Amino acid sequence: MKKVPLNIKERLGFEVLRPPQQKAVEKGLFDGKSLVIASPTASGKTLVAEMAGINNLMLEKGKMLYIVPLRSIAHEKYDYFTEKYPDFKTALSVGDFDSSDKWLDKYDIVITTSEKMDSLLRHRVLWVNSVATVVIDEVHMLNDISRGPTLEILMTKLLHLNSQFICLSATIKNAGEIAEWINADLVESDYRPVQLKEGVFYDNNIFFENEKEEVINKGRAEISILMDTLKKEKQIIFFVSSRRFAESLARVLSEKNVGNEKELADKVLHSLRVPTEQCRKISSFVEKGVAFHHAGLVSEQRKLIEAGFKQGKIKAICATPTLAMGVNLPAFRVVVRDLTRYVGRVVRIPVLEYKQMAGRAGRPDYDKEGEAICIANSEDQKDIIFEEYINSDTEEIFSKLSSEPVLRSHILALIASMSTRNINDLKNFFSKTFWAKQYGNILELESKIDKIISLLIEGGMVEEKEGGFFATPLGNRISELYLDPKTGRHIADCLIGKEPQKDFAYLQMVCNTAEMHPLMRVNPKEFPEIQMRLGEFILIQEEPSPWDYDYEKFLSSFKTALVMFEWINERTEDSILKEYRVSPGELYNRVRNLDWVLYASSEIANLVDSKQHVKELTKLRVRVVKGIKEELLALVRFRGIGRYRGRKLFRAGIKDVKDIRKNRDKIIDILGKKIGENLLEQV
Repeated sequence: MKKVPLNIKERLGFEVLRPPQQKAVEKGLFDGKSLVIASPTASGKTLVAEMAGINNLMLEKGKMLYIVPLRSIAHEKYDYFTEKYPDFKTALSVGDFDSSDKWLDKYDIVITTSEKMDSLLRHRVLWVNSVATVVIDEVHMLNDISRGPTLEILMTKLLHLNSQFICLSATIKNAGEIAEWINADLVESDYRPVQLKEGVFYDNNIFFENEKEEVINKGRAEISILMDTLKKEKQIIFFVSSRRFAESLARVLSEKNVGNEKELADKVLHSLRVPTEQCRKISSFVEKGVAFHHAGLVSEQRKLIEAGFKQGKIKAICATPTLAMGVNLPAFRVVVRDLTRYVGRVVRIPVLEYKQMAGRAGRPDYDKEGEAICIANSEDQKDIIFEEYINSDTEEIFSKLSSEPVLRSHILALIASMSTRNINDLKNFFSKTFWAKQYGNILELESKIDKIISLLIEGGMVEEKEGGFFATPLGNRISELYLDPKTGRHIADCLIGKEPQKDFAYLQMVCNTAEMHPLMRVNPKEFPEIQMRLGEFILIQEEPSPWDYDYEKFLSSFKTALVMFEWINERTEDSILKEYRVSPGELYNRVRNLDWVLYASSEIANLVDSKQHVKELTKLRVRVVKGIKEELLALVRFRGIGRYRGRKLFRAGIKDVKDIRKNRDKIIDILGKKIGENLLEQV
């Protein structure tokens, strides 16, 4: 039996390896062998990655690159590695797609997302050549239609490094196929340190495979299960299919008053300077020991709720499925209430997704066992859930690389990086992808590649010379900016030969891009009002005919721009939530994306001899980030001055640096001693 080197055992601080970890050692983990680890949630996959990465660092072979699908997971891993390995320098790199982050060269462990790492490669970072260990967390995300293609392209690019790959995955049917693709060995295990019992709640009983447990409290299923869980002095997570369902279920459960957390509730309430209706709602639930968790919350609220749950202050969380990835929460029970979701029609969720959510029950360090429960309305439905979910294997995962918008961006990036110089190079690259591994050829991709090359040449982003492809300055910059080439061309066409525009024209131009999706849908009842409001603004792009295929998308971009227009005219988060049903978390995500594409627009303007737009675009960026009217620009450039303090100063007649210098005492009165003195010191 192969053993873990003593120095690694001491360094990582464990006594005994779990079965999947020992299997990884036997398969050559410490011999530099690449591995795909497919095992249940909480089985100890992360430690396998740590052993490989720390071993290579101690042997001075090179960096550890840890790639995750979500920013929230990246932050959690960064905190974990920073605390556990203080003698190694750990870096977090997320966001800002137009940066090479040269400072990462000095770090030993780099935590990042697949999109950010792909962006770094487009900037031709040299430190990537010193990476000895590549960890791909949640590698089954290859199956995800939105993130999968970028992860697949990224992995294909990184394979040439000859680094040790450690891919971590949930249990999937064709994990061996991924292992073959990257020339790795497969480690499969059904081991789980905490026993997971999967069952179905029906007729006030929880039915497990060979037993049943009566639930004494009678009533609505979710309430019965909650009260039974609390009798066991445990905590519970309910997974539902939408934000609306998460909030409505949290309201119902909060009526049971299972907590008294006024201090935590107050922090959640004041996560925004001016609380919104949503802030007041979730605060009232948290005070009673219940919370909802979804992308509509601001990050501070999500952190408070997660911390409150870990501390036992929050007894129940009602969440959308995104919580099933990454965050380690001590739930004894998980209820997967919704096995269907609405995506234009009602569809069943995959078994893999159910297993991911179920796997959140019973966490090491907290429980000796956990329970994952579905809810049935009939005996027949109970039997179907057992057959099609609990006792069913997870599905195979498949490459999603044929998505044309994704291919556009990556083909341009390959040409811009000069890693592919002609059509044969491109086809050779794609022959090394997971798609090629699964389907044996790239015939379907080849026709799309030819079509995309033609579009890039017509769009002025690629030139063909002497049988080779070369990115033009415009094409190279669009690739570095991490834009869809179609977006880059759209922006260039809107700016070339036009005079500087008013703010709304630029907002609508940017909102009519793939990077701002999902756009706000215009309901049929809203059509007359939205079309009427079109007359209020002059647009930089030509309005399509109402009979055009793209007209509905155009109206959606217009409505999205309206929301952002309200924001830069200092409408509060609460009023935007009430009028447009855009929650603060969603609003801030749109602000971040809008800032990125506005920056890209100013860069493109410089390249296409349209510098007349740069000043207005730059001012608009600041207004979007701060949520302010133009008259506050001179004030918000100072640290600590945002939309609310800036407006206070402006109303008091302080409008610029000169006014600040003349009104020292007044500044202190308005802002308080600490913030006022800080502002005066900056001036």
